[in-house]
Amino acid sequence: MKLKTMIAAMLLFVLSLFTFGAAAQRSEHHPEQSPKKSGSPMSGGMMSQDMMAQHQKMMTQHQEMGKLIDQLVKSFSALENEKDTALLRKKLAENNTLLKQLQSKFQQNSGMMGMMGQMAQTGQMSQHSMMMQHGEQAMGFSQTQTTHHFFLKKDGGVIQVEANDPKDTHNRDLIRTHLTHISQAFAAGDFSDPLAVHDKVPDGVPVMQRLKGDIHYTFEQTPQGGRVLIKTANPQALDAIYQFLRFQVREHQTGDSLKVN
Repeated sequence: MKLKTMIAAMLLFVLSLFTFGAAAQRSEHHPEQSPKKSGSPMSGGMMSQDMMAQHQKMMTQHQEMGKLIDQLVKSFSALENEKDTALLRKKLAENNTLLKQLQSKFQQNSGMMGMMGQMAQTGQMSQHSMMMQHGEQAMGFSQTQTTHHFFLKKDGGVIQVEANDPKDTHNRDLIRTHLTHISQAFAAGDFSDPLAVHDKVPDGVPVMQRLKGDIHYTFEQTPQGGRVLIKTANPQALDAIYQFLRFQVREHQTGDSLKVN
């Protein structure tokens, strides 16, 4: 009875590893396809050489783990009908060795998964840091001492930037100068500043340029900076504005709602 209990426990352990390994392998075969900027570990939506090497190692580990699991499952199935106690103990000892090998490979695989996660996170941080640097150059004011917000409205949206410190009149005035320029440039179909900041054409821009005559931009001062009100009665232009603002929310990581309020 004790040996049967041990066999059942070992089988449960093997099956749990198999389930985890299969889930991890599925996640590798269907990674997020969000595009990344050049210079990050997942440049252009493709894995870097380091991540490709780690991925290949993980695939090799999965194959080896699969072979060990197959051996163990077949062996345990045969042991269930074994009547010879001495032979049963010998086989269990052999299986115990296989289990230790499997556990070692499982731990190595988990470590590689953690390393790949760190690489991806570092890439995201590098991408955001690069955008902040580009933003400071294009906008002319500190990106760390100011806060961006992007709001989706029923008739358009709002781009709002303010200095974090109410006494920071320097960045406040630079914000107002930049947003005044932005409202005029966007009205003329000029989106060169967002292109310089994000190193790519933001979502919605081509349509906003084509329908610029149907979109109205108005600059307003706020106590610590300013905002640009964007309005349109054209449904196609409105959808493009929403795409543009949602892109900005994601890129600047502002946490603003992606829903229309």
